[in-house]
Amino acid sequence: MKKKPKHLRPAEDFRVSSIDWEIDIERRHRDAGFEAIDAEVLRRRFFQFIDFLQSQGMTTRVILGSLSALAENSEFRNSDLNDKGFYFVQQYHGRWLNRTHKDKGEQKENEFLEKWYRQFEEDFEIPRS
Repeated sequence: MKKKPKHLRPAEDFRVSSIDWEIDIERRHRDAGFEAIDAEVLRRRFFQFIDFLQSQGMTTRVILGSLSALAENSEFRNSDLNDKGFYFVQQYHGRWLNRTHKDKGEQKENEFLEKWYRQFEEDFEIPRS
């Protein structure tokens, strides 16, 4: 039996994440004594997650076409995700952020995204809107 999501998708739009938030989170962790993470790694990871969503057809538009298009105000919102994307993000975005200090490079991190996507496809039921 497939798992159901923890929470149904809200109708209102909201910011899911932004590069600014992720840089701020890293700064707070650094201030708390964690090892600093290079800004380029943070930028790559932010783009990498969005690019994965886009490549799997989980977005309603192209959010970022390339890493070079990433700006300091780049973000993704609920409205940028289709239902599948919303529920994937709900399940795995926190895990993705928790891997930031364990980053093993683009290829290895893509393997995590692909593994999570396979689990998501096998284990989760997406509610009908």
